Amino acid sequence: MIISVTGIGSISSNCKNPDELINAAISSSVKTNFINLSIANDTIKVPVCSIDDRDFFLEGFPSFRKLDRTSKLAAYSAQEAWRDSGLDQYDLDMDRVGVIIGTSRGPVGKWEETYRRQLSKMKQLPSLAATGTIASISGSISQSLNASGPSFTISSTCSSSASAISIGASLIEAGTCDVVVVGGVESVINESIINVMRAAGLIGEDSIPEHTCKPFDKRRNGLIVGEGAGFLVLESLNHVDKRRGTPLATVSGCSTGLSQAGKVGVQLSGHKFAHSIEKTIHMSGLNPSDIDYINAHGTGTQLNDLCESNAINLVDGLNDVPVSSIKPITGHCLGASPALEAVLSIKCISNSVVPHTTNLVEQDRNIKLNLIEGEPLKKTVNNVLSTSLGFWGNHASIIFSKIK
Repeated sequence: MIISVTGIGSISSNCKNPDELINAAISSSVKTNFINLSIANDTIKVPVCSIDDRDFFLEGFPSFRKLDRTSKLAAYSAQEAWRDSGLDQYDLDMDRVGVIIGTSRGPVGKWEETYRRQLSKMKQLPSLAATGTIASISGSISQSLNASGPSFTISSTCSSSASAISIGASLIEAGTCDVVVVGGVESVINESIINVMRAAGLIGEDSIPEHTCKPFDKRRNGLIVGEGAGFLVLESLNHVDKRRGTPLATVSGCSTGLSQAGKVGVQLSGHKFAHSIEKTIHMSGLNPSDIDYINAHGTGTQLNDLCESNAINLVDGLNDVPVSSIKPITGHCLGASPALEAVLSIKCISNSVVPHTTNLVEQDRNIKLNLIEGEPLKKTVNNVLSTSLGFWGNHASIIFSKIK
């Protein structure tokens, strides 16, 4: 069965939609803000890629105001993808419309609000009982769309939304759903989580904030945290044809897995991740030489970039494929990253262009990839491989293909 993507939506730092995302990536448009971290008796400023509150709001969404920021970003992006698909103008069997969402951290804003109220001995808000649940993200979107098919939120760390896409495709292949809204969201621009990530040595530093994230560069020393959401509408090609819709691309292959590499989950050899990529290519019916671009996870941390490079190099035929990462543009949006990168991959196919890696000045000699440097690459793009890695060894890969 051919799984089609018929709608896409996204929001991230400085980018309110997919067009702005691809334009920011090819023009190296980086926007950073700062968060103050209290450490012992000191306060330091840490750059982040955050979203302006004025950039997202939904009319006609009664419960929007009470939702966690995570759920708000997801709802905004999911509604954008739904409109893009044209399904808002089509009479659907809503029992066969599902919503599957991936997130690493969930509605942490509501959890912190609950904790602050408890510490201050303030009255708890009744709405926190529902809006603080992980399922509130998928549930609020299902309710806003009047969808009554399978609806759940999953977590597999930084590969979460790739897992959501894979599950959504499986629900259509199994005949359970005609349509599945899939994607990911993350909003962790808060002191506690960034402080923990900094303590773990994950946060990068640079005298120029916009240069903090430097994937695959020999000077890389960590990531920059971002927030955002990316969503896709999946349908079987038969369903698209019946309603005379217009597919944007297909999900031609996907695979998820786990490397037995402890809580950090980075298996430097890349063997398990390479095997996952091989499974994805095999599922797609393509040869490695058919891949036109690899959208890498590329966080800018020492271990992640090296592991990913090693994995790609273990797959025969991928050595010469152009590779880049958009993490300097979006920041690392944790579980939402694969979905944002899926949206970008589809725009690369439609726009016949692939972005370079912003802030890549001197490639690490241990990174054996065909990295796109300096400027975007204009070329016909038929197939994009998008890769993801996360804590606890989670990894995923997806191939998006041009409609034939």
